[in-house]
Amino acid sequence: MKIPTSGAGQEPAAEPRRAAGVAHAATPPETLSWRIVSHIREALFADELKSGDFLGTEASLAERYGVSRMAARDALRSLAALGVVAIRPGKHGGAWIANGKLDRFADALAIQLKLISISREEMLETQAAVEIHAAGLAAARATRDDLARMQAILDGMPDCIDDPAAFAARAMDFHAAIVEAAHNRGLSAHFRALRHVLQPAYSMSNKKEIAERVIADNVRLYDLIANGDAEGARKAMSRRLARVGAAEAWRAPARG
Repeated sequence: MKIPTSGAGQEPAAEPRRAAGVAHAATPPETLSWRIVSHIREALFADELKSGDFLGTEASLAERYGVSRMAARDALRSLAALGVVAIRPGKHGGAWIANGKLDRFADALAIQLKLISISREEMLETQAAVEIHAAGLAAARATRDDLARMQAILDGMPDCIDDPAAFAARAMDFHAAIVEAAHNRGLSAHFRALRHVLQPAYSMSNKKEIAERVIADNVRLYDLIANGDAEGARKAMSRRLARVGAAEAWRAPARG
């Protein structure tokens, strides 16, 4: 394991000191800690670090980077908050590069999408980017278990047709099953994030005829995926989402 540093016992990428005779203000601990965070992130993206690698203790990191233990502690806390490291307390404790968690990424992305007030148009465009491609991949990659999951969701959809919120949740379950059947973790993570902001919008309609059309669309999608028709699945998903975007309920201003 190699962690980039700017020299043994030196502060990473230290700022130039002022001319002789002028007092040099100490760099704030926050700045020093962020430099450690940046170096470790760079090492991770450069494949110099990987999940499970031991970074060291607070004391050893402080010594390695030539900073105070407070700066090292702040850096570890920041890295832990970002999900980069796992910290274990105790005599044999320290910091390790954490294992990736897609659910954590999806939750964080969903929150940021909400905070930026993503529009319905942007949501639908993003959904299309993920799901149209996923539908084609699902047609090529879906396993028997994937197909059984989709079929079970379809079978249960008529039971909640009179409950808009429950029906929207079941419909999103079906879309999630398609994305999962693509067996692409990047697509799955993005859909999980998007679902948090999509589902409330899909819960607005309480018209039975719309729900019946959704079921019919989903049955066609299932048949195309089950038959391995990737192009047909992509086109069917595209038509389905285009119909959503054209719906009056979708184009109406968000409530609240």
